[in-house]
Amino acid sequence: MDSLIDSIMTFLSALFGLAQGGFDGVNQVMGLLIAVIAALMMPAWSRLWATALGAAFVHILIGVLRPVLDGGSLALPPLLTLGFWMTVLALFLGYAIVIAVFFFIKSLFTGGGRRRVHAH
Repeated sequence: MDSLIDSIMTFLSALFGLAQGGFDGVNQVMGLLIAVIAALMMPAWSRLWATALGAAFVHILIGVLRPVLDGGSLALPPLLTLGFWMTVLALFLGYAIVIAVFFFIKSLFTGGGRRRVHAH
């Protein structure tokens, strides 16, 4: 039983470290702009995971296209490596946290993102 608890604690610790790394990646100007735009476009809390995934892929896409816009050559990311997908997962978790905070602030000003039914 102790080994199961140790395994769960190790897993949660690794997941927390991954989320913290993703949050550090998002906590830059480009990441914050992506998160603000994503939070403004997000219609409801139920779309948080899809919005965070989309924001992570936009982040990766901008990272790929930025050198091209600066006059460099197009270099695709290493899609078949575990490190790339761990980075995407870390960005996803980071964006989920930041977008949730921004959407919460947005919902305070706009009425919570609820749909209101009006009788006509």
